[in-house]
Amino acid sequence: MPNLKLAVVLAALLFLCRPINLEAADPNRTTYLESLIGQATEQTLWEQRHWHLLLHYKKNIWQGYESEQDGPDFFALPAGKYDPQTELMATLKSFFMDPSDLAPEQEHPQCIFPARYKWLDSRLGFDASRLPRQRCARLEDWLVTLNPEKITLIFASFYINNPASMFGHTFLRIDKKREGPEQTLLNYGVNYAANVDTKNVNALAYAFEGLFGFFRGTFTLFPYYAKVQEYSNWESRDLWEYELDFTDDQMDYLLLHLWELGGNYFDYYYFQENCSYHILSLLEVANPDLYLTDQFLFQVVPSETIKALIREDGLVARRVYRPSVLSQMNQKLHGMDAVQKNSLRRLVQDPAWIKSDAFDSLAPGEKAAVLDAYLDYAQHRAMQAGAEENTFSRENRPVLLARAKLGSVTVGAGKVLEFSTPPELGHGSALGGLGYGGFERERFEQVTIRPAYHDLLAKDAGYNRDSQILFFDTTLRYYRDIEALRLESFKLLDIASLTPFDPLFRKMSWKLSVGVETIKDLDCEFCNTLNVAYGIGLSYSPNPLAPVLIYGLINTQAQYAGRLDPNYRLGGGGTAGLRWDISPNWRVHLVGDYLNFPLGHDSAYHRVAVVQRYAVGRDLDVRLDLGRLNGKDDWLVAVNVYF
Repeated sequence: MPNLKLAVVLAALLFLCRPINLEAADPNRTTYLESLIGQATEQTLWEQRHWHLLLHYKKNIWQGYESEQDGPDFFALPAGKYDPQTELMATLKSFFMDPSDLAPEQEHPQCIFPARYKWLDSRLGFDASRLPRQRCARLEDWLVTLNPEKITLIFASFYINNPASMFGHTFLRIDKKREGPEQTLLNYGVNYAANVDTKNVNALAYAFEGLFGFFRGTFTLFPYYAKVQEYSNWESRDLWEYELDFTDDQMDYLLLHLWELGGNYFDYYYFQENCSYHILSLLEVANPDLYLTDQFLFQVVPSETIKALIREDGLVARRVYRPSVLSQMNQKLHGMDAVQKNSLRRLVQDPAWIKSDAFDSLAPGEKAAVLDAYLDYAQHRAMQAGAEENTFSRENRPVLLARAKLGSVTVGAGKVLEFSTPPELGHGSALGGLGYGGFERERFEQVTIRPAYHDLLAKDAGYNRDSQILFFDTTLRYYRDIEALRLESFKLLDIASLTPFDPLFRKMSWKLSVGVETIKDLDCEFCNTLNVAYGIGLSYSPNPLAPVLIYGLINTQAQYAGRLDPNYRLGGGGTAGLRWDISPNWRVHLVGDYLNFPLGHDSAYHRVAVVQRYAVGRDLDVRLDLGRLNGKDDWLVAVNVYF
């Protein structure tokens, strides 16, 4: 492979030395090109950080350079993917191309690589009489359309029902210069994502192909209101907006480079070169004094990239919370009394109830509160069903008319409640832990390492409440008495969503776990089993911000191990639990499990436990787990560090 790269580089150098018609026709331009190459060589421009950022160069394992960009049209020469110097020289040479040599509809290299042209011009001071500036009509029209006043980074909160959005998502918004009132929804957004339909792809297939770079990732431009509809209204995801303090020149670099990326692609890697990583690389092109992507070696989690922005002094000018339709409705419900909530439920069950004497007896403010909450509910349901705006208006016309008759009645103008928390407040997405515990008379030391992400016992700040997402969570134990190191568990994937049941939306709670577990209900010296488990049920909480959650799940579980007779067991049972936040830092979790395996190895399993977590700081907590499994004591004390 290195020999192949060397051959490509040599071919590129031969190309650079080869005369072309332009040079033969105009010796003055040839002389000027040679002069520019001489200046670039004297300044070693190909070694400068901004050039590396524009071409997305990173050091590879052989300490050479390789661009993360994988689209062949992104380079002036194929060798440019591996050689910054060759690419710079070829780019300079391409800027001298005579427009008459272009094919029909072909853009001039100055128009294909405008950010590179701008940067090289700033370093070499192009003489327009010797290197004419080409007219780029399409680019000019595009820049006029965008005309940025500021750049805002958007964080869309976690969406556990879509494998591409479990960890949240980041994208940019280009806020256009406008006269009159602010019209945020009319701006354009910039998104980087894998070219795959995540709504219809198998989650395991998506995970495999995304882990190993089988997807192509591209930048796209779209109306911002479309993303608000998708994220805020359809998926009920709160948005956090971070206005960035960029100069006009920095915003110009960002847009020119975005133009260069159009039509090209990166290989998309779920944990590394993902949506958030290349958004950061775009910001670095705008301001090369930012060192954002270098902060992430093994994984790039969207919430962690927000922390990286916050750490840059003065980069974030302000933060704005944009609640989803569901959060707006919860805000209204939070301010309602029992009578108003009951009225809303009756209206949801039968919209004709709006004509009843009971509704008519409500005070104007109460009517407005009920109608406003109902319209939020109806809009959310319409978005879920994919209904068009005119359908929504027609079906809810009586409610809209009733609300219009009330006029501008003030409803609950209190403090806006945030039903999600800013991602930068969350603990680190990776975890390392040490523990000491016992199982009956056996004592053990424990080590846990988890690349991602968040468990039910951890502090919720910065994460989805009542949810758990674990990837590659690995725990090892050394048992002193038997002098043996054992794999306690390996959770390839472990997800739980304990969303409190709401009569209006009727969302179920569920959990899924795939990995390796330790068999403790049988005497096999802590042997391991392949494990697949799924559960579904209901959760209850007095309100979305309440400190108490009660849940119950019906479970099915399948295990496969050589120590079972036969080699598998299949069964089901149930889980019941109560989670109570005694204080912001102290959480108590009472849980009971029962499983019966009538198929395969006939056996049963039951455990009750009291688990506590105390957060010493954002990235440090201590835990105490006291349990009893099939009549045997089971306990653990652990310290966890997040990073």
